[in-house]
Amino acid sequence: MWGWKSILKSGDGLATARQDVRELQVRLIDLSKKSNRPNWHPGNPDGQFGPKTETGVKAFQKDQNLVADGRVGSITVEALYTDYAQLRDFLGARQWQQADEETAKLMLENVGRQFEGSFEPGEIEQIPCSDLQVLDKLWLASSGGHFGFSVQKRIWKSTIAANPDVDNAGQLFGEITGQFVDGELIEYKRVTFNLSALAGHLPTLWWRRSMVLAGFGRPVASLVSRMNSCKLP
Repeated sequence: MWGWKSILKSGDGLATARQDVRELQVRLIDLSKKSNRPNWHPGNPDGQFGPKTETGVKAFQKDQNLVADGRVGSITVEALYTDYAQLRDFLGARQWQQADEETAKLMLENVGRQFEGSFEPGEIEQIPCSDLQVLDKLWLASSGGHFGFSVQKRIWKSTIAANPDVDNAGQLFGEITGQFVDGELIEYKRVTFNLSALAGHLPTLWWRRSMVLAGFGRPVASLVSRMNSCKLP
């Protein structure tokens, strides 16, 4: 479910698994900052599993009470993404509403806004890259590419190209994704929590918890901006 095809180990990235190694490195960097564990830091995220990455992996494994062998298999991957196990299970069971609520909760936690329950303008652009990436991957994999941030980004690019005004583009985005009907934002209880929904319909609660202060389009614009800076598709 996390998207890596095999065990990662020292020497990978020179010819194979380069993208997987870079994802591992970015994840370790984000976790080292969030957990204040500089010894987890793998160095430059260059996609090569060299000595610094191996040292970072071993330090992470040791702190998680895992076998510190420097090899990244399924147990280490689960530890790297332990915060996302509940979301993975919701999506795997196609419990779309629970997954939507869990996604918003995780995003808010990533910027320290879990108690406030909503984003301030600009905070979406502070979400760590590896967290945005795993959220997107989980939604894409579980929905067959029908839901997820990448889908929403693609729709946003077409709407903002057609209408440069961010708020108007936001309403058009809402219409294309089924969040606006007859010019009005639908109530959350009317959201379609199944695969018959329009592409990009979900996740949606993160967006709804962002737009009260920011306007209709700015949260999506912020998400797309962050995805671009993170080099996410």
